[in-house]
Amino acid sequence: MGEVKGRRIAFSVLAVIVVILLYFFVFAEPLSPELSAIPKWKIDIAVGPGTAFDSADSASLAFAAGDRYGYYSFDGTVAFVAEIPGGAPVSDASYLYRASAAGSAGFMLKKPDDRTIAAIDAAYPFYTSGRLFSAQNDGTGVSAYDERGRKLWTYAFPCQLSAFSAGESLVVGGTVDGWLEGISPDGGRAFSFAPGGSRLPVILGLDVSRSGNWIAAVSGIDRQRLVVLGRGGTDFRVSSHRYLESDYREPVRVIVMDDERHVLYRRPDGIGVWSVDGSVDGLLPVKADDFDAAIDEATGVAYLSARRGNKSEIVAFRLPDTLLGRISLPDNCEYIRFSGSSAFVGGRTWLARFDFVEE
Repeated sequence: MGEVKGRRIAFSVLAVIVVILLYFFVFAEPLSPELSAIPKWKIDIAVGPGTAFDSADSASLAFAAGDRYGYYSFDGTVAFVAEIPGGAPVSDASYLYRASAAGSAGFMLKKPDDRTIAAIDAAYPFYTSGRLFSAQNDGTGVSAYDERGRKLWTYAFPCQLSAFSAGESLVVGGTVDGWLEGISPDGGRAFSFAPGGSRLPVILGLDVSRSGNWIAAVSGIDRQRLVVLGRGGTDFRVSSHRYLESDYREPVRVIVMDDERHVLYRRPDGIGVWSVDGSVDGLLPVKADDFDAAIDEATGVAYLSARRGNKSEIVAFRLPDTLLGRISLPDNCEYIRFSGSSAFVGGRTWLARFDFVEE
């Protein structure tokens, strides 16, 4: 009986693998005449060590799906896959493993090759934009760490955080009472600003551009507003804003694109496209509960990973809102990331890569 059950499980796993292979390598959804998605590889992954690779010669890519996490390379070589309840904070440069020894620090900071960098006594560590932070127990403070695990600073906000984002030279927190506070590289206050304009003030969505020169936020309830702040000398000023038709009561995704000219934000009828100066007000007809975005700087093509319920898709477009095509992903897809013209997707037991090529 156990043998029959084992065969059924093995057959089910094999069937899933075959479906995924067919999905990506045979029945891939066509894009526009000017853009094609070319499958490169698909691999099965399991918990345990893989093929070690030298991170100095082969850039490591972080992977996380549910309770599983690990590293792989652009060519599909897997360094390792581990599994712990709740998963682990992970970035391309390092990850955190909860220490179990009595009297030890809370976490061990490790490199992708499993070498230990440092012990860190942190309450709730997390990565944002590749940078390591830790939230305080009461949600009112944040600590920042360098790549060697050394604490750089700790900053206390006036009340609980509802949104958080970091650029290369600026960290910004949004609070439940509707304030935006910026933190400078030395841990001091860079600015403090309340967007206002709503009956109930709260910061629901927040993003900082890579350079730290632009901040976009979705704020307030009744009415909600999109506000863009730009650096002006030593301070930040409102560059543009608009009232929204939405009435979200949960965190809202907003992204300052890497071109530092456009902002994407969630709206009920799709994903809004706004320019930092307010001259562009467009819409991508992609309804999503959450999304992420990236630009291939070599071609100017932008990509969305959009999620709605248990469905995920990749959308290719040109800024501001010219849709090039979309690819629906399998229901068991939990991981999506972009690097240039390559898309990496996967689930708990598989990873795949395909490249976008202009015709």
